[in-house]
Amino acid sequence: MRFSLRSKTALIALGILLLGIISLGADFIRQPYLGFGDKPGGMVVSWKTDVPVKAVVYYDLADNFSSTGEFGLSLEVPAEAADEDNIYHVELGGLEPNTAYSYEVILDGGVESPVGTFWTSSADLDHFVFTVYGDTRTYPERHRMVVEAMAAEGPRFVVHTGDLVENGGVEDQWDSHFFWATAPLIKDAPYLTVPGNHENNAPEYYQAFALPRGGGDYGEEWWSMDYGVVHLVGLDTNALTLPNGFGRMIKQINWLKRDLAAARKRGAKFIFVFFHHPLFSSSAGYYPGNEGLRAVWHPIFVRYGVTAVFSGHCHSYERLTEDGVTYIVTGGGGAPLGGFRSEPVPGSVRRLAVLHYIRVTIEGNRARLEMIPVARVAGEEILPMEHRPWDSLEIEGPS
Repeated sequence: MRFSLRSKTALIALGILLLGIISLGADFIRQPYLGFGDKPGGMVVSWKTDVPVKAVVYYDLADNFSSTGEFGLSLEVPAEAADEDNIYHVELGGLEPNTAYSYEVILDGGVESPVGTFWTSSADLDHFVFTVYGDTRTYPERHRMVVEAMAAEGPRFVVHTGDLVENGGVEDQWDSHFFWATAPLIKDAPYLTVPGNHENNAPEYYQAFALPRGGGDYGEEWWSMDYGVVHLVGLDTNALTLPNGFGRMIKQINWLKRDLAAARKRGAKFIFVFFHHPLFSSSAGYYPGNEGLRAVWHPIFVRYGVTAVFSGHCHSYERLTEDGVTYIVTGGGGAPLGGFRSEPVPGSVRRLAVLHYIRVTIEGNRARLEMIPVARVAGEEILPMEHRPWDSLEIEGPS
């Protein structure tokens, strides 16, 4: 079929008109949220829309925005920058160290996001707070309770120990469960995550987050980064269950040894490791922990002087100590709570099955780890608790 010049012009005009109509109707499915990405000192702003649409990220020093109500910097984002699910990841570079920035995203058509505020890091930063929690997969309302309690802390960042959703391959669970529940916090505090068994190593998990580079699938199955004087490491306990599982696990172990050795050589004051399945556990459903991984990973943690290890999977809180390494199980983010064996594993110090999170406070040469309860669960009844530390441990760093 042939078209005249007039017909072609009309078709082009119609296409432009339709794009304009789509842009005018575009909206956020996921409001903007934060991640660290793979470049030191940067910050990644992510969002998801219902259709591909142009956008502008406006940002500035938080002090400037607070005093003027306007942003002095902007970054235009073309519609085609999205992936196939209309998820955008935009890196803000050239940021000043240890500085607060405010930002917002405005879609073509005028839809505006809430204003978020985040802090950058610096190499010598040694006074800050971050939070850790996990197993949020089942009840988004309970998850949101935990998030709102964490948001009151104003953490620099958040680490999630896996099982973010019930089924990582179902896109709607990310949209209407996870990102709805985290909305009060994730626009201000970047999330670091590790895969749980419920993520199923699904592409949707890797599409959602801007994680530091490491290795494995998408280069983000395991990862590490420095934040001030702290070195953070995320691992995948599911590696053996995935294709080429043995080879995948060997790669992860070799990478881990190199990474920890390099962190010690750089003089990291504290090293925190995060993964899903605990090596030690008094949980009734996962006693006595993952003995296979324990035999391999625990000696590595001891050798390189890992400060503390955080995991989830067991829907409760437990603190243990083995060979000088502190192990924290934090699975109280919203999934159904579980109980404990009558006889705890050796080294277990404290245990409690409540909704909770961990507050980690870095103060110079000291790290304080506190379990903050949020609510008890009795059947279908949620009983809020006072957000005061139920358990606390202070760890001295190297002098």
